[in-house]
Amino acid sequence: MGKPRKVYSGWWKDDKKSGYGIQFFGPKEYYEGEWCGNQRSGWGRMYYSNGDIYEGQWLNNKPHGEGMLRQKNGNRYEGCWRRGMKNGSGRFFHLDHGQLFEGFWVDDVAKCGTMIDFGRDEAPEPTQFPIPKVGSTQQSPVATPERQNTAPPQPHPAWPGPAQPSPAQPGNRQVLFSVRASPRRLAAAHKADSTSKVGSTPKAGSPGLPCSSIQPLTASLQIKILDPDGVLEEALAMFKKTEED
Repeated sequence: MGKPRKVYSGWWKDDKKSGYGIQFFGPKEYYEGEWCGNQRSGWGRMYYSNGDIYEGQWLNNKPHGEGMLRQKNGNRYEGCWRRGMKNGSGRFFHLDHGQLFEGFWVDDVAKCGTMIDFGRDEAPEPTQFPIPKVGSTQQSPVATPERQNTAPPQPHPAWPGPAQPSPAQPGNRQVLFSVRASPRRLAAAHKADSTSKVGSTPKAGSPGLPCSSIQPLTASLQIKILDPDGVLEEALAMFKKTEED
């Protein structure tokens, strides 16, 4: 081109670059470090034309081993390299945002790791919110569902309590009815089942008093009959009067 241009300055062996030398790839791009068989191998520093700088180990003209890549904006990666790519454990300093990522890379892709704040106060473009520390007690408020009322349901105010049984007499039977019907149904059942004995268990299929140990979904009444000569009739009459009121 009419004038000499500096390309390589360094050691040679068998007509090949070997040992320490400097290779110029352009006005602002050059490599200085160790060579072996015309290839960058060993320790070296590479200045790229975009302003990035790599310093570390090389093998067969590619970053391989431990090294650091410092980008033009100040961010940098420190860690393992394989075949010219980030592979293995490393740390990436996002100094422009004030964060540090430490984890594991595979072919220039971060697969897993942790991100923490690092120099966030001095960062030119910090993130909007800081990263919470692990185990920190300062947490944002969390919406919680309203507590359900666990108090037991109160009986209906218009319903009377269970009838007070008379003192037990010898020979009287004790029968416990768990009533799950309304007063209107109880009265109708009593009229329809006039042939059934008071205090006896209704026959299958008959419209008599339903007996069940299952707790009802609505108001219920349990009647313990000690004197089967009128207690049930009195209770039904009381129910009927309550319904009419």
